[in-house]
Amino acid sequence: MNERTEREGFFALHRKLKEQRQAFSRFCAGDVPGVLAARTYAQTFLQVLQNGVRPMVSDERGWAFVAVGGFGRGELSFASDIDLLFLYHRRLPSFLEDLIRDLVYGLWDAEFEVGHVVTSVSGLRGLMREDFSAETTYLETRFIAGDPGFYADWRRALLKDYGRQRRRRFLDSLLRYCRGRLAQYGESSYLLEPHLKEGIGGLRDLHVARWAAMVFLGDGAFESMVQERWLSPEERHWLEQAQDFLWRVRLQLHGLVGRRQDQLLLGDQEPIALRLGFVDGTEGSAVEAFMRLYYRHTARIRRVTAFLMEKLQSEYGGGRKRKRRDRILPGPFLLEGEHLRFLEPEMIAKRPGILMQFFWQAAQSRAHFHHETGQLIRENLRHFTPEWREHPEVVAQFFEILTHPEMAFPVLKVMMETGFLEVFLPEFAHVRYRVQHDVYHLYTVDEHLLRTVRELHRLNTHEDEGPLKPALAALFADLKHPRVLYLAALIHDIGKGLGKNHAERGAEMAREMAGRFHLSGEESDLLVYLVRRHLLLAETALKRDLSDEKPVVRCAAEVEDRERLRMLYILTIADSKATGPGAWNTWRASLLRELYLKVDRILRRGELRMEDVRVRVAEIQRAVLALIADATERSRVSRWLDALSFRYLLSQPADAVVRHYRMEQELRKTPLVLDARPLEGEMWEVSVACQDRPGLFALITGVLWVHGLNVLAADIFTRRWGVALDVLRVESLPDPLHTEEIWEKIRGDLAAALADQKHMERLAARESRPSLIRKRCVPTKKDRVVIDEDASDFYTVIEVYTWDRPGVLHAITRTLYEMDLSIQIAKIATPGAQVVDVFYVTDLEGNKILDTSIHDTVKHRLLEVLARC
Repeated sequence: MNERTEREGFFALHRKLKEQRQAFSRFCAGDVPGVLAARTYAQTFLQVLQNGVRPMVSDERGWAFVAVGGFGRGELSFASDIDLLFLYHRRLPSFLEDLIRDLVYGLWDAEFEVGHVVTSVSGLRGLMREDFSAETTYLETRFIAGDPGFYADWRRALLKDYGRQRRRRFLDSLLRYCRGRLAQYGESSYLLEPHLKEGIGGLRDLHVARWAAMVFLGDGAFESMVQERWLSPEERHWLEQAQDFLWRVRLQLHGLVGRRQDQLLLGDQEPIALRLGFVDGTEGSAVEAFMRLYYRHTARIRRVTAFLMEKLQSEYGGGRKRKRRDRILPGPFLLEGEHLRFLEPEMIAKRPGILMQFFWQAAQSRAHFHHETGQLIRENLRHFTPEWREHPEVVAQFFEILTHPEMAFPVLKVMMETGFLEVFLPEFAHVRYRVQHDVYHLYTVDEHLLRTVRELHRLNTHEDEGPLKPALAALFADLKHPRVLYLAALIHDIGKGLGKNHAERGAEMAREMAGRFHLSGEESDLLVYLVRRHLLLAETALKRDLSDEKPVVRCAAEVEDRERLRMLYILTIADSKATGPGAWNTWRASLLRELYLKVDRILRRGELRMEDVRVRVAEIQRAVLALIADATERSRVSRWLDALSFRYLLSQPADAVVRHYRMEQELRKTPLVLDARPLEGEMWEVSVACQDRPGLFALITGVLWVHGLNVLAADIFTRRWGVALDVLRVESLPDPLHTEEIWEKIRGDLAAALADQKHMERLAARESRPSLIRKRCVPTKKDRVVIDEDASDFYTVIEVYTWDRPGVLHAITRTLYEMDLSIQIAKIATPGAQVVDVFYVTDLEGNKILDTSIHDTVKHRLLEVLARC
């Protein structure tokens, strides 16, 4: 074949492959069969490649052109990489060099992501022994062109090379690889933004099973695993169903975003649910139904493949571990080393309570679950009738599991995965796989509840090394009914999925559970209260001004006694920690701690006395003066302190008060003083001092917005002598390596905006220009504005509920300014995509906004502005 003909042949081949990809991409615009579609496209791609390459080959002897990786497995998305291997015996035929170059370069020009390796058989053997990723890539292959006999001999030799020692090494590497994925992608299959491929329970777990089967069985098919009793027929059916579903989702995701993206982001979940035919129904929205099915499939993959790896480790793993003697335990159960199993499974039907005893014994023995027990438990769940839920011995064993400091979480997890937890606690079925469709909660409801129990145990066993550790140890020691606290942790969100007001619905269910569990009247009332009011402390701390006595007194009146307060406080911390990283930090911990101490003081003394406030203020003033070395300055600061409000002094530490005094002194030389100090993590405290003016807070939030900062909270203080001091907590500094330059730019823009309103308008216009970068989608909820005149004696409280997007805080504060409302305090909460902003406001004369017609106008204007953001 002459050079021109060959070039034309490659051009036609690349065009045909590109057309095939475009056709498959269009095909995936609608719901398509998952695995069948991926395999059909891969097979078509393979055939086109074969038909295009073979006519250009002059000599087929001693080399092979091979599809590897996903292409070799025979499963491709239109966005997948194309992995190719050019393998030769001793020397690469010279004519192949031009062929490989023209083929690969042409694929790149056609916008395919191509990975290719050109190597000899011995070179590939060395690569596979050195690199585990390479080893798994070349385990699954398909012949494209070249010498079929050479290819077949290489495959036979490759698999034959896995003798006993190499199999063992491969298994060790495979287990290390799986542990690395756990560390990188999270050890839960219930993440709200799961990774379809690499996440736990994703497609990669199926690949792991296939790789193991190739090495140990010589065939990666599920059918071979059934024949070798690696899988039961039902488990094979589960894996095939799950694989097809995940491929359906993956193809829709790639079609939606137009590229290879395998993380299922929140904003992409709803359109994919609709593409797949899910609809809103009595059990929730379309996206919730879709994600429940997703978690059901990935949980099955995780469970089956985990048991499979455990089985392989026990059968083929090394003998380095010290052999432990098998023991027969009451039940009867057999403890084989670290693994527990039923000795007489037929006893379950006669005495179903043995199921709970099995989990109890696992906790007591700190045992792992034998890979055969999950299927056995699922097969016998029907025998566990409602009467057994109330059996005193069964209930007692459940509480011992729940309160076990080390084994509660792993045992509850297996109880949930096998379906037993839903049988014992039928109320749990409402939250199984239940999605919390926002990025505030990192896990599904069922996983979150189990993790809350785990966080309680971590707090109680002092794994928390933070400043709360000593105080929490004392609180746990004082609890009269600790088992109620652990049960409340397990069921506090049990009402979700049944409509609005999940806490109230959960409390009704808790009352019924308390009866089944034979709790005393006092324990029952306490459990119901904890479930009903588990949000009380968090909402008060984050949404209310804790220097104002009214919300603190109202909280104390609601709690009523110190036992309840201790339990609520501990439960709130555990709940927050189990929710996700956005729900817990030092700032939130300090707010919650402050509220707890103030409420506890009221409950101990019976009332909040003004004398207590004066004593506390005097203590703060003395602490401030102790920081001033110069006597003359100390005298000036003393007079300055006497003129400050109690709210300011009660909300600021002594060193900050001194700093603010000196900032005010600097205002004699400059119109603006800005002080920025790093806090824990990525947070900063920013203090701004200047002469007060209408709309100042809106200007500050606007400048911070255009510089990419996120405001978490703000305290706004106005001195009688006209100086405004705004203290804000912010995060997301765009360039942590150049903080001084960033703060200098912020200071300059803020000074310019104070001098010229047009400067802020120019900054906002620049920030609002459209961007070519695809913004991350987030789930949205209906905007809501609530105005509360009872929360404070001095201010009208405006609560704004919306979803996070750039500039939303600036838009809200600017609107309040335009309506002649003065913001005195701002509590900003941005838990993931959701925003809860609370503003304590007055009119320009300092009075509350009591006119309901003004309330309606404020709500209308804010909702209008939010709709335009």
